[in-house]
Amino acid sequence: MRGVVRRVARVKSQENRAKALMLVPDLYFATRILATAKRLAVDVESVSDAKVRSRCLEAPPSVLIVDLEGQGDPLSVIRDLKAAPETASVRIVAFYSHVLNALRLSALAAGADLVLPRSAFTAKLPELLAEVGRIAN
Repeated sequence: MRGVVRRVARVKSQENRAKALMLVPDLYFATRILATAKRLAVDVESVSDAKVRSRCLEAPPSVLIVDLEGQGDPLSVIRDLKAAPETASVRIVAFYSHVLNALRLSALAAGADLVLPRSAFTAKLPELLAEVGRIAN
């Protein structure tokens, strides 16, 4: 009986955890995001650009984290999500290499809510994910 109670408690606690999606193919940044999220009890799911829209429709995340230098066309993903009424409210935080300011401007024009250089993103990551936790509760 105790095992059942523990499992039920674990499932309930996982239901209350904040959810975030990440479109981050860079293993270094993906690992850093997941480690920070684990410390803050925030669930982060990695998605491909082909599946990000369907995942946002199934269960809208508190935030979508996007590597602007990732594979595919991250700017198109941002544009598509912000253009669709069902996903327009998804908060998008994107990061880029500080030398690519044109990419920053393009991401803002596409609809990203916050666009940070990689160093600033890394420094603010705990704060950004903590905010996701506050939104969920």
